[in-house]
Amino acid sequence: MRFSTYFILISYLMAGTGLLAVSLTGIISPAFLIAISGIAVLSFFLSIQDKALHISRLVWNGLAIIILAAGLADYLLVSRSLIEVSVRFLTILMVAKLFDLRTNRDYAALYILTFFQLLAASAATVNLSFLFVLALYILTGIWALTLFTLKKDWEEKASPHKEMAKNILGPSFFLATAGLALLSLIITLSLFFVIPRMEVGFFSQQTADTIRVSGFSDKIDLGDIGPIKLDPTIVMRVELPGYKASAAPIRLYFRGIAFDAYNGAQWRQTMKELAPLQRNQEGIWRAASDNQGYATSSAILTQNILLEPIETNVLFAASNGIGVSGNFRMIMGDRMGSFYLPAPSYSRIEYTAYSILPSLAASVKPKEGYHGKAPRQYLQVPTGLENIYNLARDITAGRKTPFDKAAAIEGYLKKNYRYTLTPGKGAGKNPVEDFLFYTKAGYCEQYATAMAVMLRTIGIPSRLVTGFLPGEWNNFGNYLIIRQRDAHSWVEAYMPGTGWATFDPTPSAETVGGIPPATPLIALYIDSIRWRWNRYIINYSFRDQLRLARALEEKGRSLLSSLRWSALSRQLPNVGSRQKKLLFSFVAPITFVLILIAVMWIARKSGDKARWPRIPRFYKDALTFLAKKGKIKRPGETALEFAKMVNREEVMALTDIYYHVRFGGYEPTDAEKAQIEAYVTTMRRA
Repeated sequence: MRFSTYFILISYLMAGTGLLAVSLTGIISPAFLIAISGIAVLSFFLSIQDKALHISRLVWNGLAIIILAAGLADYLLVSRSLIEVSVRFLTILMVAKLFDLRTNRDYAALYILTFFQLLAASAATVNLSFLFVLALYILTGIWALTLFTLKKDWEEKASPHKEMAKNILGPSFFLATAGLALLSLIITLSLFFVIPRMEVGFFSQQTADTIRVSGFSDKIDLGDIGPIKLDPTIVMRVELPGYKASAAPIRLYFRGIAFDAYNGAQWRQTMKELAPLQRNQEGIWRAASDNQGYATSSAILTQNILLEPIETNVLFAASNGIGVSGNFRMIMGDRMGSFYLPAPSYSRIEYTAYSILPSLAASVKPKEGYHGKAPRQYLQVPTGLENIYNLARDITAGRKTPFDKAAAIEGYLKKNYRYTLTPGKGAGKNPVEDFLFYTKAGYCEQYATAMAVMLRTIGIPSRLVTGFLPGEWNNFGNYLIIRQRDAHSWVEAYMPGTGWATFDPTPSAETVGGIPPATPLIALYIDSIRWRWNRYIINYSFRDQLRLARALEEKGRSLLSSLRWSALSRQLPNVGSRQKKLLFSFVAPITFVLILIAVMWIARKSGDKARWPRIPRFYKDALTFLAKKGKIKRPGETALEFAKMVNREEVMALTDIYYHVRFGGYEPTDAEKAQIEAYVTTMRRA
């Protein structure tokens, strides 16, 4: 394959990588992407066949101005998003440039456009595939820039229309370039983890499809949660530091919001009254009251949560939440212990939640120093619930404490009712009566509502809570995968002297035979990669850098202390400590020098076997002679630059022959060899 074909192929491959990068953003529609790709392929075949369109500079500049004007109109009148306009503008401009690749400057402009495409894509996507696109871009970019430099250098020194030798483009060239690209990627990743994070969000925008969720607004109608109980869409991933699958806390509920008012058909929040929370010196936004009136133990549960873009401003935390931390400007809370952002987030967010682990014993034993009372709002019920009151009274007959009564109702509902996502319609006067006396089947909303209403009828304050069950544990990453189908409703009942306790009257999935199919291991493994990508790349922060630095420092100290003279002491038991240190101080440098010499020798041997042609003897002799006369060729200086510096006709002529012989594979004739000798002789006499 000719060098020019190689060069065009690699340049278009780099342009294709730029297109692939912007396609991950989701900003470019599939139809537009297909059309642009088709135009790019057409220009490629025209370039390979040397039938490229010859567009005048005036026409090209006019086209660029039109594209820029269209981009400005797009920003001002349509999208009003800088990143979206940038992606479309760069894509159109890059494809237009493919039809105007005549000079080295044109190719340089193409490479710059592809770089900005990659930059725009990095700001507009969190897709894991971007990692592979980045690696491909680094590889093709190094190939393209290397060939570009060779092409430019050759055109400056070689005869017009003379093709460069193909022997420099063998497998060794591309393997060496691939190795350089791999090294560049490693260095880039190292710098990524070392350079301090600047959490500015200049291009903040929607980075993924927003998930519609039910049950997390100011009101909830009975039946809202049921339709999503079969949806496998992932809502959040939760890491529990210090826990594994076998030791994860039991009865873990990820609490969203609570509802205090029930009107017979829907629940409402009438006590929301959001207020900004205070952030302490540790960066934790603390709840208005740390205990929140919950029945608790003293154990703190930390949760690292990666929340997908959802249509609510609620921040989820395990029950008994006492605070959250993260890269937030403001966090708000309500009187019922929930956390809120000022507005819904339209991109993935990562934060840490802190909760007090619930304890069954704490639910029964009064807390020392706690004398709070629940507002009467938690006892409000609609009229016409006499049958429900009678049922609650019968269930709790003989039970003395509020906790025993709540536990009795919880057990009764679990044992005597059937779980279903398609409850029927009965002859009841209201949904709760219909569930309790006629259909006797339903899902979490019916169970939780029935229990909360029954508790209120017998004088126990209660409220409905919506959130998520723990979901599925991923052993590959030691975190929980929580999906839409894990949405759940349960009850918080107020226990005098202890506070709010959690009750869940809904039968478990194991009891009703509703266990979802197990996720394949390969899917869990891929999801763990996505988790790490979002956790340690997309949401990598300055706090993570500090944590990494401390971990490396501790491991380094531990390693040094474990290796300190232990192995040497076992090998040299009869040698004193001072002699051991003296011996080690000599052995270590000598070993290092020997390894360095071996590496240099191997590298030199490998260089001798490289496919690059050796420097011709006549040029070496000329350089030696010129060095004696004070004309020394500096490292990094090209042969042509050196010849121009010497400014002698003979040196320029020898340099031209040198390029033909070394890089063009040209074998001088006898007459040309005689001419070379004449040049050298003239140079010596001069």
